[in-house]
Amino acid sequence: MKFTPLKFQASLAAGGVALMPFNYLQFAVPHGKGLIKLSDIPWAELTMSQTTLYLPLIGIMLAFTMINLLFTVVFLKSLMQWLANKEEYHSFISNPSTNIGIFAPIASLSMTANVIWGPLGFFIPQLSSNIQVLMLPSLIFFGFLWFMLLRLEFKVLKIWLSQPVDVSKLNFVWLLDVFAFGLVNLTGSGIAAISSNSEIASIATFGSLFTLSIGLFLFITKLAYLIYLQIKSTRLPEKPVLPAYFLVIPITCLFGLSFYRILMYLHTYFSFDVKILSFFLITFSYVITIGWGIFSLYLLSDYLKNDFAKSDFSPPQWGMV
Repeated sequence: MKFTPLKFQASLAAGGVALMPFNYLQFAVPHGKGLIKLSDIPWAELTMSQTTLYLPLIGIMLAFTMINLLFTVVFLKSLMQWLANKEEYHSFISNPSTNIGIFAPIASLSMTANVIWGPLGFFIPQLSSNIQVLMLPSLIFFGFLWFMLLRLEFKVLKIWLSQPVDVSKLNFVWLLDVFAFGLVNLTGSGIAAISSNSEIASIATFGSLFTLSIGLFLFITKLAYLIYLQIKSTRLPEKPVLPAYFLVIPITCLFGLSFYRILMYLHTYFSFDVKILSFFLITFSYVITIGWGIFSLYLLSDYLKNDFAKSDFSPPQWGMV
């Protein structure tokens, strides 16, 4: 099968699934300072319902952590070979209809960084206990992602502005670069919140704030324009495009969480009282997320309703028994 950068969506999705049980256990299970580890779970003190819940969550986390890391290695090898083929890369990146997919590897690699800190560290205590040792390499990796993200964004924007684009065909997949901004910001803000080295934390915070500003501007601009196109349209979006509507939900959560982590940095190093602002930020993010989720489900229900109405379930079609 021919390689495309969009294949990285598989490793990205696996990383997202691995992080969900980790985040749940991080907040549900009392443990010491820092990220939760497998050894922090008091198995002897758990109720039957807790054990029944935690065991499958840990199993899911382990399985999808391995899938994320395996897919990342496999796809990185294919990506290097694909980039070496200048003709294929140029054909992909110069096409305004497809070049948004170039951001999938950046998003996936950012997710993998968070998987290594969290789910992988959950199972490897040496990794979790030496998380501070990883902060400098993580900052360098964040710098690489940060640079590539901005370079690709300016390159893609230049192509969009220099070539005619059929705006009627723009859809919510157009937000894939904003999604990559959200994940890169999550990586940078994670370093800012976790690192005990003030210099590393400060550099990560500055880099995250810069890309947060650009990403937020792109998000508001693109989302407003896409909503305008949808209102202007006389019909619902095509079925293959509909799942992309849900992309707004993780983007909103990523930006909200990134800002929250930066507030944690300000509280740690500057003793700012961020309780009210943090509460407002998280609440605002969830309100937008829930509201957009209801809107997207409404569109989906309309499709299902229309499909059901168009279907003919008469006995002659089913066949007589």
